[in-house]
Amino acid sequence: YGLTLDDWDQMVIGQLGCCAICGEAPLELHIDHCHETDVVRGLLCTNCNNGLGRFADDPARLRAAADYIEKYRRDSAA
Repeated sequence: YGLTLDDWDQMVIGQLGCCAICGEAPLELHIDHCHETDVVRGLLCTNCNNGLGRFADDPARLRAAADYIEKYRRDSAA
């Protein structure tokens, strides 16, 4: 993705060593990039990186999944 070691270090520092999505501090971070443009977006933990991939980087699918989970939580609480 064209990152230098300094680029990597700056990203890790900028994210405080944490995943850009969940905020956890994993043992390993992965470079996340747009599959259409190859632009690097940030560093992610394995779970978040795999999750985005499984949802095909599709914001509509991710929103639908979040809506589904929230609906279940509301229905379960009632």
